[in-house]
Amino acid sequence: MAAAEQKPLSNLPQLIPEAVFMEDVESFLQGRTAEEVLNELRGAHQKYKYIEAEIVQRKKRLSFKQPEIRKCLDAVTLLLAQQEAGEQTVLDFSLSDQVYARARLADVSSVNLWLGAGVMLEYSLEDAKELLVRQLEGCQQQLDVVQWEHLYIKDQLTTTEVSMARVYNWDVQQRRAGAAS
Repeated sequence: MAAAEQKPLSNLPQLIPEAVFMEDVESFLQGRTAEEVLNELRGAHQKYKYIEAEIVQRKKRLSFKQPEIRKCLDAVTLLLAQQEAGEQTVLDFSLSDQVYARARLADVSSVNLWLGAGVMLEYSLEDAKELLVRQLEGCQQQLDVVQWEHLYIKDQLTTTEVSMARVYNWDVQQRRAGAAS
């Protein structure tokens, strides 16, 4: 499996059993009917699809969060540069959609950052930059893990779909052979 070669820190393989590719369908069935095996494979396929949907949602949230963190980091970096240069800063603040207010800022030493769950804290510019850099790195690491997990679950889906097709085709061949004799 190509996705397993570059696996980041993820516990998904321990939580989700890896789909088994069946080399020999007849020996895989071992006394079970094709319909029983197909039902098992369909159940596994549904579980993999549900997990994939969850992973896609996490990926979307992280993909939305990353530019927001980057934008805040850029603003703090700009404020730090202006503070070091001793210059005033002109910023546009978003009041609502399509409505902005312009402000001149001089001698800015701290910023307020939303941490989530309705919590906002005041940080010095240096501390805010450190926090945002750590958050950006953490967000990128989480995004890497989620992207790997998405590849992993896609591999499981593909393997399961191939197995379903192989069992179905084997069953059709057996029925045709039975009808011919």
